[in-house]
Amino acid sequence: MVLVVGLLTDATGGIATAAPARVPREAATLSDPTAGHPYRHGAIPLRSSPVAPGTTNRPQQPINTTGRAAEGSLLRDPVSFGGGSVVTGSPKVYLVFWGSQWGIQSRGTGGYDVYSGDRDGFAPNLQAFFDGLGTNNESWSAILTQYCQGVPVGTKICPLSASTIHVAYPSTTVLGGVWEDTSTSFTAATGEQIAQEGANAARHFSDPPGAEYVIVSPTGTDPDQWLSPRNGYCAYHDNTGDFLGGGSVPNVPYTNLPYVPDVGTECSSFSHPGALDGADETISHEYAEVLTDPFPSSGWTDRHGSEIADKCENLIGGQPGGSTYVSLATGTFAVQGIWANDLGKRGGCENAHSPILTVNPGKQKGVDGTPLSLQISASDVRGRTLTYTAAGLPAGLAINDASGIISGTPVERGRSATTVAVSDGSATATVDFTWMVKR
Repeated sequence: MVLVVGLLTDATGGIATAAPARVPREAATLSDPTAGHPYRHGAIPLRSSPVAPGTTNRPQQPINTTGRAAEGSLLRDPVSFGGGSVVTGSPKVYLVFWGSQWGIQSRGTGGYDVYSGDRDGFAPNLQAFFDGLGTNNESWSAILTQYCQGVPVGTKICPLSASTIHVAYPSTTVLGGVWEDTSTSFTAATGEQIAQEGANAARHFSDPPGAEYVIVSPTGTDPDQWLSPRNGYCAYHDNTGDFLGGGSVPNVPYTNLPYVPDVGTECSSFSHPGALDGADETISHEYAEVLTDPFPSSGWTDRHGSEIADKCENLIGGQPGGSTYVSLATGTFAVQGIWANDLGKRGGCENAHSPILTVNPGKQKGVDGTPLSLQISASDVRGRTLTYTAAGLPAGLAINDASGIISGTPVERGRSATTVAVSDGSATATVDFTWMVKR
């Protein structure tokens, strides 16, 4: 997968003088911009909104305290497959910094591009985040690997089979490239102009397979009314075909990423966030959703249209299922909790997942004196060799530690509570089920 970040232009195609660096804001309840919106998929509502002169301030929008609690209906429903595609292969993200306000480019710490107009270090932080995903055995990326394509519409749990292609864990750097597009300037931009820059980015990078493009705007700009008093947002994603379909224009997934530091803490779920935590939480949200629903809404959504990060965006940072910090080889970053269908019986929000995917075989039955065999399905998303052990098997059965096949002839009747442990040497996943042996 490829992600490209870029800047936006005004209706005339020129970049105007930048607005004030920071935008004063006040607390206000706001509805989710995705509600009934034709293209702002996976939009993250600002926690508060600018209040117009003469209006009354309203309380800050509420957030949940646990990944198990329900926020409306979002945390009661699993997501299911819509029949389209996910991004397969090792993910790749291309960042495009769009507009002349980014200023003079130079090479900074870690070899990342820095810009004289980027007072908060937003650009190198984005590069370091994508460069580091998949390093230090981080387990946040593993949440996404349970989702797949090539299964029937309505599927909720993906099988582990050769014919089913899952979202991949990063096997190389996710950062595919950086482009500073200084060909235009703006103080505001429309959704169509942002989509056009996504198409421009695809052409610039020769549209590699599975590419995702993120369009990043410079400080002081207002891409697609992200600072709206009623429908302000932190970011959203879409595909260019919603605006530019047909002909020679590439239909590619892209993310509209405003200069999030301009709104301070309002895109973060932490009580006391760091300066770039909201930006990190925002881009991790959109990255996860593009991987699992690149052409909305044909990938993984719930029955209300919410994607896997939408369902967890209103959880308090540091609480179960909420945002957390991950330590990568390139630094420490805040990431949002993500919905996992395979968490417990109903699914839920989590911020880490075992790199070993398993499928629970469910309740098993056997007949005393009759041979049987059961394959435990498991896969290591990092490609490591697995070993299997089992406890609580009915008498007469054993597990092959290399293949995960349980076989033998039961010799005693009764109910057994069985636990199979699957290990790759550094991580372990368990599968619990019951076995009833009858005469």
